[in-house]
Amino acid sequence: MADLSQSEILALAKAAGVNIPEHLLTEVGYSLNGLLETLENISVPDWEQMEPLPIVLPHDVAG
Repeated sequence: MADLSQSEILALAKAAGVNIPEHLLTEVGYSLNGLLETLENISVPDWEQMEPLPIVLPHDVAG
């Protein structure tokens, strides 16, 4: 996977409601791209066959 560009990082941050100050954009880019590279190297055997677990919230949180 190619590294995310600064414009892609800003678009993702905007979609998530996160404001990244201009002076931190390069540092955030290094961290985010490093994280994505590390996640890409994780291998879980047969993960495609695993059933997802349901998310169960406590009654008072669910509404």
